[in-house]
Amino acid sequence: SGKSTLLSLILRLYDPDSGKILLDGRPLTSLSRDELCSGVGIVFQNDFLIADTVRENIRFGREIDDTSIESAIDCAQAGFIREKENGLGFMLNVGGHNLSGGQQQRVLICRAVAGDPRLLLLDDCSSALDYRTDRSLRQALRERHGQATTVIVAQRVSSVMTADRILVMENGRIIGNGTHQELMDSCPSYRELVRIQLGGDAV
Repeated sequence: SGKSTLLSLILRLYDPDSGKILLDGRPLTSLSRDELCSGVGIVFQNDFLIADTVRENIRFGREIDDTSIESAIDCAQAGFIREKENGLGFMLNVGGHNLSGGQQQRVLICRAVAGDPRLLLLDDCSSALDYRTDRSLRQALRERHGQATTVIVAQRVSSVMTADRILVMENGRIIGNGTHQELMDSCPSYRELVRIQLGGDAV
């Protein structure tokens, strides 16, 4: 419906045909690639892990110390890393296939938050997490990275319902824009999603 396209525009993978996108009040077109990328943490919907240690997958070519990595592990609810043989030195296969889907997602979230970004883009990155872990992740993100602007793309209503602003998209267009309660009052499609996913009591 165009959700991932919005993230691509924010990353300047391409530019909008009209209008402009501002970051800290500055047009993206005025920022160098390094300026833009250094302040952004992102998990793509189809992201990848390399055949290297967990530590190097989280660092991903950046100078990030183990203290920052450990903090990222706590935020991403990725404590399972410490239980692996050699911990941060645990070797991943290509694509991280020696981890479960949920574990892969949490390593990728570690990578995104380890650099303490001011802009955090999460593209359907908790789909393999159970609801309890997803809730703990969202709480940790608010507590540890609450100053960052966070854009969450999700299919789950529960993943976005506490956001300051929710955009409901359908066929490439925004059909709802507001807080959870505002959308419950004004957007039938959103209200129906809540009913299907969370039950009639939530409506």
